[in-house]
Amino acid sequence: MQVNELLVHDILRRCMVARIATLSHNRRPSVTSLYFVLLKEHIWLGTSSWTLAARSASGDPRVSVLFEVERNPREQRLLCVSGHAIVRTDLETMRIYHRQIARKYVLTPGGLIHYLAHIKQLRLMRLYGAQSDVKGRACVIDVAPEQVEIIQNIMPG
Repeated sequence: MQVNELLVHDILRRCMVARIATLSHNRRPSVTSLYFVLLKEHIWLGTSSWTLAARSASGDPRVSVLFEVERNPREQRLLCVSGHAIVRTDLETMRIYHRQIARKYVLTPGGLIHYLAHIKQLRLMRLYGAQSDVKGRACVIDVAPEQVEIIQNIMPG
């Protein structure tokens, strides 16, 4: 990654959701919000192979990922990372991804409180997982950054 490495990593550390922009096979743009982790300078976004984001990234690996610090409405910077994506479904990648996701989203004081407050939604999560098994496999969209840009957010929060 280029630009100011410390600033880029600070924004990535504070962001909870990434928005990945892809192009479908008939060149229609799409933006999907996904959970993500940064691993070895790659951005890993979790989804299922049947989703538009995964299918589009498989067909055209050129993607852009937008990051905005959600917890601070006064934040004036957005991070845009463009690069090439590979859709990974192998078990080792999925194990590593789930371990990193648990560390980032669940195994924190706020994460545990949020998880317990929404424990009734586990049924919906299981249904989503069952749908993944029928329609496709869980996957990671692995984005190798090629261009990094800090954008000044001029829109009011």
